[in-house]
Amino acid sequence: MARVTGSAVDIAIVCSDFEGSLRFYRDLLGLPVFKEVEIPGEVALQLGLAPRGFRQVRLKAGNTLIKLMDITDPPGAIDAAFSAGVRWITFFVDDVPAIYRDWKAKGVSFLSDLPDAGTIICAVDPNGVIVELIQQ
Repeated sequence: MARVTGSAVDIAIVCSDFEGSLRFYRDLLGLPVFKEVEIPGEVALQLGLAPRGFRQVRLKAGNTLIKLMDITDPPGAIDAAFSAGVRWITFFVDDVPAIYRDWKAKGVSFLSDLPDAGTIICAVDPNGVIVELIQQ
């Protein structure tokens, strides 16, 4: 049995719209850029990460890194409909109603038009990943 030893999980997002994703996670959600790395094509292929080399921008969310992949000829966005696989990421925030109003004014899509009791809302990032915001 594997034994997890870290206190965080890193999450990689293959971006269909890298610049839109960077704006979403860095500018709207406020995650600071931690590091940028170039993954050479031979490494990407050898590890089975991607069909070619790519740039990865890593953003810090507490102890977790959100790793955005910038790759030439990216795949299209996923459908936000219910499906198998990783579907959403949850972030704990301080003011869901204020974030909802701000993001709605900036054109962000939501699964519902009203936050649940004012404390939970689900947005959709530029790649189709659901981003759940929970007020603490």
